[in-house]
Amino acid sequence: MIYNTIIIGGGPAGLMAANVFEKNKASYMLLEKNEKCGKKLLLTGGRRCNVTNHLSVRDFIDTLTFKHKKFLYHALTTFGSKDVIDFFNVHGLELVLENGFKYFPKTEKSLSVLESLTKDLNPNNIMYQQAVKEIHQEEGLFKVVTKTDVFYTNHVIVAVGSNSFPSTGSSGDGLVFAKHLGVEYKDFTPAETHIYSDEIKSQYKELQGVSLTQRKVSIKNMKITYQGDLLFTHFGLSGPVIMHLAEFIYDDILNQEKSVLEFSLVDVSDDEMLRSILSDSHLFIHKKLEDFTTKRIIDVILTNLNITTKKIAEMKKSDVMLIVNKLTHFQISIDKVEDKEKAYVNKGGIDVKALNPKSMEVKHIKNLYFVGETTDLHGPIGGYNITIALSTGHLAATHILGHS
Repeated sequence: MIYNTIIIGGGPAGLMAANVFEKNKASYMLLEKNEKCGKKLLLTGGRRCNVTNHLSVRDFIDTLTFKHKKFLYHALTTFGSKDVIDFFNVHGLELVLENGFKYFPKTEKSLSVLESLTKDLNPNNIMYQQAVKEIHQEEGLFKVVTKTDVFYTNHVIVAVGSNSFPSTGSSGDGLVFAKHLGVEYKDFTPAETHIYSDEIKSQYKELQGVSLTQRKVSIKNMKITYQGDLLFTHFGLSGPVIMHLAEFIYDDILNQEKSVLEFSLVDVSDDEMLRSILSDSHLFIHKKLEDFTTKRIIDVILTNLNITTKKIAEMKKSDVMLIVNKLTHFQISIDKVEDKEKAYVNKGGIDVKALNPKSMEVKHIKNLYFVGETTDLHGPIGGYNITIALSTGHLAATHILGHS
């Protein structure tokens, strides 16, 4: 049997493509390497699954950090955040706006998202435990070889994810196919993830569990700054702003061996803080500092600077300035970014220069498509990556329907 389309991978991108074909009664077969679809999808958002966000297409694209972000314009204008919300509403799942930005299923269960993506699919059009090993071009068709079977098809949509959480099936297979077929790609590297710091473990371990809200965090050597919440952990730093910066920290470490981050531990400027301290010279320094931050942070900083508490009037001004500088320009050396296999999102994948932005089709191989996290398209936390997956999967399937 020759299928019109074979979809490889049953994540959000592959399932959305299947929904397009199902709705239009088109011939397709979805090959999933696991015993069920959506294993990685079930883990996202703390198993709550942040499906999309409220941003307009322009704002969505502007928020992305990679240089070729305008590649997504056609996909998102064809099927963007509003269309994602409408799709799930039609499929019986209400999405709820949280914090004025992120959309989660009202059930607060990622399983509900997966069920909505699969409810209208004919189970006969999905084959499980079919790990694709090779894709060949053969007499105008594609020959798709799995561990146990061989399939022939007119079109192939590769939706196998990145190299993030390979235990879910996302093990970088797309780049193996790309290499064999001569499609340009970039190796996967960690993006949205945690970072490790020996300095925190040795000198600031008492800060474990301390969280700071809406801090501007800068990578010193790269002059890159993002703002958001962060958390001191037993191994380093985490939190939304750290995850947003992780891909750049990774690049910085490759060039510098270490990366230095700078952020403020307090909510005032250094000048304002210094004036306030000096104006209350009759107070003990540790009591005055409690106007700006917690006793826990104060104790750690004074210990680190080897400054004993005394009345401000009795202190050297240079020591006061040292404390102020430490609190307002706190610097930490980063030794390592979490491995790509444990990162929530990977940077890299199929080079978009090899793809047509109006179809996701490989420019030099007609009827071959790469979508979702298999491609070098990714976003920060906030529903970006699932939206990109759904949008590109929809685009590829729609293009096939229009040209079959």
